[in-house]
Amino acid sequence: MSALLQKHIAHVAVRFYRSGGVELALVPLLAESASLTRSAGDGYFLVALIGEPGTAYPLDLRSPASLDPAYLAAKFRLDRRGFGYTPEELAAVLALIAEDLSREEALDQ
Repeated sequence: MSALLQKHIAHVAVRFYRSGGVELALVPLLAESASLTRSAGDGYFLVALIGEPGTAYPLDLRSPASLDPAYLAAKFRLDRRGFGYTPEELAAVLALIAEDLSREEALDQ
């Protein structure tokens, strides 16, 4: 059995953030890789919660819906026991990160 392997290499700036007890990494999902990320392209980030296995999800941090605690709880499966923080804490940190990204974008203009 032979499977077709698709590969796209892009050199991107991975961002690491920590606020309170929440630690996460953001990987920009570029338009060039959108076909490999189920339509999550330019403007989206793969948000990976550090130290929480299996907790990564593509989010558009410009969209207020992406910062909803109930949405985040479902997408990151934060209803399981053992997590070090709540969906509300994650939403608050993502809102701070969205502001930081907005300031970064303003510097580029």
